[in-house]
Amino acid sequence: MLKHNKILQNAVDSNNGFVFKTAGDAFCCAFHTADDAVNAAIDIQRKLNAEEWNGIFIKVRTGIHSGRSEWSGSDYMGYMTLARTARVMSSAYGEQIIISNDTFKSLSIKADSDSGKKISFRDLGERRLKDVIQPIKLYQIISPGLREDFPPLKTLDARPNNLPVQISSFIGREKVLKEVKDLLYGSRLLTLIGTGGGGKTRLAMQTGADMIDEFVNGVFIAELAPVTNPELIAPAILNSLGLKEEQNKTPEETVTDFLKGKELLLILDNCEHLVHECAVLSNNLLSNCEKLKLIVTSREALNCTGEQIYRLPSMSLPELTAEITPEKLVKYESVRLFIERALSVSPDFRVNEKNAHALAKICSRLDGIPLAIELAAARVKILTIEKIFERLNDRFSLLTGGNRTSLPRQQTLKALIDWSYDLLSDNEKILWSRLSVFSGGWTLEAAEEICSDDIISKDEILDLLSQLTEKSIIMYDEENERYRILETIKQYGESKLSDKTEMKRIVSGYLDYFFNKAKSLSLGGADAEYRILKIEADHNNLMSAIESNLSDGDIEKCAALANRLEIFWEIRGYYSAGLRLIELILNNRGGLSENTEARLYSTASTLNRQLGNNDKSREYSLKSLELFRKDNDKSELINSIIGLANTEASTGNFDKAEKLYNESLALSREIDYVSGIAFSLNNLGNISLVRGNLDKAEKIILESLEFHKRSGNKRNICFALDSLGNIYMDKENPEKAKYYLNESLEIAREIGDKSGIAFALHNLAAIMFSGGNFDEGLKYNEESLKLRTEIGEKTGIAYSLDNIGRAYLIQKNFSEAQKYFNESLKLRIKSGDMHAILLLFKPYIRIFINSGQNISAVKLLGAVESGIKTLGIAVKSEELTEYEVIKNEIKDNFNTEEFLQYFEEGKRMSIIQAGELILKEK
Repeated sequence: MLKHNKILQNAVDSNNGFVFKTAGDAFCCAFHTADDAVNAAIDIQRKLNAEEWNGIFIKVRTGIHSGRSEWSGSDYMGYMTLARTARVMSSAYGEQIIISNDTFKSLSIKADSDSGKKISFRDLGERRLKDVIQPIKLYQIISPGLREDFPPLKTLDARPNNLPVQISSFIGREKVLKEVKDLLYGSRLLTLIGTGGGGKTRLAMQTGADMIDEFVNGVFIAELAPVTNPELIAPAILNSLGLKEEQNKTPEETVTDFLKGKELLLILDNCEHLVHECAVLSNNLLSNCEKLKLIVTSREALNCTGEQIYRLPSMSLPELTAEITPEKLVKYESVRLFIERALSVSPDFRVNEKNAHALAKICSRLDGIPLAIELAAARVKILTIEKIFERLNDRFSLLTGGNRTSLPRQQTLKALIDWSYDLLSDNEKILWSRLSVFSGGWTLEAAEEICSDDIISKDEILDLLSQLTEKSIIMYDEENERYRILETIKQYGESKLSDKTEMKRIVSGYLDYFFNKAKSLSLGGADAEYRILKIEADHNNLMSAIESNLSDGDIEKCAALANRLEIFWEIRGYYSAGLRLIELILNNRGGLSENTEARLYSTASTLNRQLGNNDKSREYSLKSLELFRKDNDKSELINSIIGLANTEASTGNFDKAEKLYNESLALSREIDYVSGIAFSLNNLGNISLVRGNLDKAEKIILESLEFHKRSGNKRNICFALDSLGNIYMDKENPEKAKYYLNESLEIAREIGDKSGIAFALHNLAAIMFSGGNFDEGLKYNEESLKLRTEIGEKTGIAYSLDNIGRAYLIQKNFSEAQKYFNESLKLRIKSGDMHAILLLFKPYIRIFINSGQNISAVKLLGAVESGIKTLGIAVKSEELTEYEVIKNEIKDNFNTEEFLQYFEEGKRMSIIQAGELILKEK
């Protein structure tokens, strides 16, 4: 293979070509001109023929096609051109060079060339390639030294068939196509099932085209969608085979007699409305025609003996949580389909950084359903990608105007789903509409409780769910024991839930069910991980139950359910999603009890603080406190006081925070509120840590840990373990610090607490950086930063950026350090975290001294001195000594008067002003 690869690579390079991909022994190459491609192909064949192979002769087939394609930086974008090139190549034999008519027309040399290669072209006529689209003219290259005679081309017209010509190419589905072909090799009856518009027919035809060489007597398709009378099924098959009815024989007997002994693949397309009759006929044909194979497409299985069922998945979809770029998008089938269909109606269409995210969301919202994506792509003639996405909430009005030559039910998305709907029983239709209330799937129990009534009893729900699953309306996830529905099918169901009384009853029952499920919502104890996963599975339902009842439902119940979700939102990092919902409830708060309203303010305060919105957090905390002080709910009052104290501590107001924590501690001891005692002690210990009272901090945190353990809440135990890790880091005992932090990390991973995982990883990274283990520390820190970015925890993001900056500073990479510190400082200034800003001044002083920005360094020294006094924090004696050393170093660059002038100027600055000065420096 080394010889083979070298010959191909040299021939391509010497003819101005580019090998952009290799797959096994296949080379994918691009050329600017057709002449270069042809010359390279001839060189390859001649050099392979001239090579000494020691008894093993390698034969290479070559296909050349010309079309539109764009280089993305890592691959070519232009699926139709690439796929057509591959089909041209696959029609050839080893040693043969085949070119398409598009390539032939773009050649400048149509006869003997000046290069002495004496090239001519054998017209092979119009041929249908195995991509089932329009025939194209093919040519074989003839030149001295090349073999000239070959068997008939391996094209679709080499075998009998009636596969209809398609106007567009088959996009993606490589893995699916391979799986289907593998199943057909081992089975005589293969049924492709899936939702309408999912591409079953096109997949069946492409399978038949690809495998046509396996069937001596060809591949034929019988379209049964127009057939409404079961007695006309056999005549429809006769017609597809090009046969006529015979006297004294039934149509079925004529079909059977014809197929006996023939190696033939018959595709029965769209059998769902005649599923029983098709099952009987299929069984009879297979019993009497031993070489016959059948592919059936349907929305439900035939349930015949020997039937192999393949449920067609949606096309692959982009991950919306991942970074989205045009280059990354094209690897997804749904996106490739959209792009190719968009280009067919608007040749100037391009995916760029501006519209890439909207395109990803369109494909995701359309569930990867090929027909829906094609209809959406057709709209690029008149709408931007962003506008198409905005209109998807009314997709049945948007996605119309399909190809006029298609079946009527395939010309609009609604007509397609109407076909499925009309085939259902009355109770199946009713349940479909009721299931549309769910968001993110549901369990059998939920469907039984919410969707049953006098029309459909609880006992009927299971059978109806099974029937809807069999008919490809819904899907069942056996592993998680949950049902789900595609967004497009869900929206159709919603449109059928038109009766206002019925709608209100279902939506109200939806809220009642999930409110009752959340009553016992506790994330402490040994089964915390299990409970969190259960909530996660129904998180969309919990959110939707609240939102759908806000305008005309039980607002008190909505608010109570939202308050119960606070801890889950914190653990999973759903700060923005939770806050959006809380603010929606507060905007509709008429009729709320004061206690519930106060709890909403408290929850909003916590979520805002996690997002770094400290001013808003303080505002909500004060509203919460005002209401709770009038109420007699002391435990909630304590939680609210702790919340306000947390906000004050986050902004460096440690005196205020300490006073509030002491108040909450006293109240908690008074009523023996274990959680309140634990949190108050934990946070008082953290303040002692900040002030440098390490022994005091250790004693308080250890006491807090015991109370956290009494409460049994694993997440809260992590808080104390993290604090102990920080204490031992400051005590310069890294081994003991790692012990506590690893224990915290283990628990946080166990319960899926993203914020807790990130915090422990951050601190472990800091230990590694301090110990000189840069690479390992960076790995931990990157995971921490990724988690914090994912959940939008701005304060945490800033801490992770600090860590990386300090690591680069240790390595004396001042420019990289400053880059990360700057990003952190911007976040700190926005959140108003004075203590964190002050801690950044020391590394900045070092950076400024290194770059010769001595005036700014002196001003920061002054700002440090005044900032320490303002915040009332303690500084280790060794740090004070370090500041004095820095002072003495930099004084040599100034006379006494100049130094004092800049130092005093820095002292007069607020911490925020000093931070803004830093960001002005280059």
